[in-house]
Amino acid sequence: MKYTKCNFIMSVLGIIIYITDLIVDIWVSVRFFHEKQYIFGVLTLSFMLFGTLVVQCFSYSWFKADLKKTGQETQPCFLLLHCLQMGVFTRFVRRGLLLCCFLVNS
Repeated sequence: MKYTKCNFIMSVLGIIIYITDLIVDIWVSVRFFHEKQYIFGVLTLSFMLFGTLVVQCFSYSWFKADLKKTGQETQPCFLLLHCLQMGVFTRFVRRGLLLCCFLVNS
């Protein structure tokens, strides 16, 4: 499957929405804590953390599958990046590099 400009635009849009969602979730949680509604603040943080953990798990499994397709071995640093909630960005950087290669070869 080729990585097109449309795929790149959708990746950029996805990262922007992902970051915006995290920022808004944190902002809402902080507002709850400031209003002394601790239960809602903790619930908001819990749902946000659970969601990001699920996203990172899927991202890591897709990353492993992609490496397996190309015959490469999974490196421990990728697992560490996913544990630090940076796996989605790692995939984005790899896709961005693919687009740069695509544009150079076009």
